[in-house]
Amino acid sequence: MMTGFSTTALERRYAFLDDCPASLVPTVVTLPIGTMDERVAGVRCWHDALLAGRLPKSETWPKAPLDVPVRQALDAMGLVRFCKGQPVLVNELMKEVLSAFRRQSINFEGEVATKLRELEKLERATRTEAELNQARREKREVRDIQLDDATCRRLQVLASEQIASREWDADAQLLTAWGERARAWSAIAGVFDDLGEILGRGWDLSTGVLKHTGWLELVRLRKLVEQLPQLVEIVRALGRLQSTNEGKSVAETIFVSVRRLEEERLEIRTPLVSAETRGIERSGDISRMLPAEAAMLCHPRLRLVWHARCAERALLTYRVEGIDIERRWVEREELVESQGNRPRPERGPIIAIIDTSGSMHGLPEKVAKAIVLEAVRTAHAEKRPCLLYAYSGPGQVLEQELNISPEGIGRLLPFLGLSFGGGNDEVGMLSKVLTRLTEKDWQKADVIFVSDGEWPAPTSVLRAVEKAREAGTRFHGVQIGNRGQTGLHAVCEPVHLFNDWASAGGWR
Repeated sequence: MMTGFSTTALERRYAFLDDCPASLVPTVVTLPIGTMDERVAGVRCWHDALLAGRLPKSETWPKAPLDVPVRQALDAMGLVRFCKGQPVLVNELMKEVLSAFRRQSINFEGEVATKLRELEKLERATRTEAELNQARREKREVRDIQLDDATCRRLQVLASEQIASREWDADAQLLTAWGERARAWSAIAGVFDDLGEILGRGWDLSTGVLKHTGWLELVRLRKLVEQLPQLVEIVRALGRLQSTNEGKSVAETIFVSVRRLEEERLEIRTPLVSAETRGIERSGDISRMLPAEAAMLCHPRLRLVWHARCAERALLTYRVEGIDIERRWVEREELVESQGNRPRPERGPIIAIIDTSGSMHGLPEKVAKAIVLEAVRTAHAEKRPCLLYAYSGPGQVLEQELNISPEGIGRLLPFLGLSFGGGNDEVGMLSKVLTRLTEKDWQKADVIFVSDGEWPAPTSVLRAVEKAREAGTRFHGVQIGNRGQTGLHAVCEPVHLFNDWASAGGWR
């Protein structure tokens, strides 16, 4: 009896594909390893295991040794722990894992084929020698040696076993594709301590946040902080008074004014130091003479003209300039620490003001970003709000509230990835900050101002700053370079200076 065509037969036949993640179906269908049923079941097992933050059991598809290089690569990178509960990240990683399985299968088959040819050649040589000896004894012609199917199958199995038993290296392409990212996530886990696991697992891989240059910048800034522990001390000075676990005040630091003599180094630009060429001028200095002037000496008639111009100091010469260091002793009033007991003031928010003008490009830029990173970490540890102001020329003010969360770090990354440049508008920026300080949630904040200080401080701004200081706001300054008293000193008290940053990044 004939039966009609069933419209659901094809669907029932391939219903097992529903267990495979949709994004991986094209790759699974074309994989040359095992049957379709085995591939789908194996991929589902790998997917679920990675989503649980572990590797599947060793007997799972694909069988050894195809899975060994992949497992070694994942173990070496420490990547599996970041996959727990991250389906987007697991799907992206599974694509690379399946590609690695394909590569290892091709490599394995190629090595087995090479080994099989060696074994067949050895087998033929052995049988040929035996045939020659037998033919001599029987005094007959030597027969051609042909390997039968059973021998070929036996050699095939032997070749596979020998190749499978050798030492396998971790998959190099998988290490290249994910190694740097895994190292960055591990470092980020150290940067953000307890929340590093959340932030490093690829929570926003679909929107490309993990491809942002700011992620790698976090790691570089953390290394810079390790080189400059003074940065951590500066941020810890914000609300320095500590409390016990019960929240009661303890012995705290009191600052006492003292006067000290310090050596001050002033950088003075002078033509007496030939460090760099700044243009062309007229002078009588032969050592700086332009080649065109020197050519006149070779001409019999122009030689007298050259002597006349030299006597008049009218030769065209390069204008050179350099920096001379002038040292002098100055008397400064500083605050020293002594121990005592006093009521602990309430810790307010942290406001970081970063000068992003062109003069901050280079190592000063990295120092400023490192201070922002430490401020965010401190604010999280002490449960304090944190606000960032990055400013340059008129109207160029970036205002962002920062916290250690996916959204907060997403706002921080663009700042860490940008390169500083532009003019200065301290008045406009300070006006915004002072306005914010009048709001209830930002009163009595700790303000940290990072700048090179090369700007004047208007009287109106100073009055407003003093009023905010009387209301409980503390203004800490970080001056990039020792340029003496600057606008930063007029606004902030105290101002932290660093003279050894050149050793950290080659900046002068």
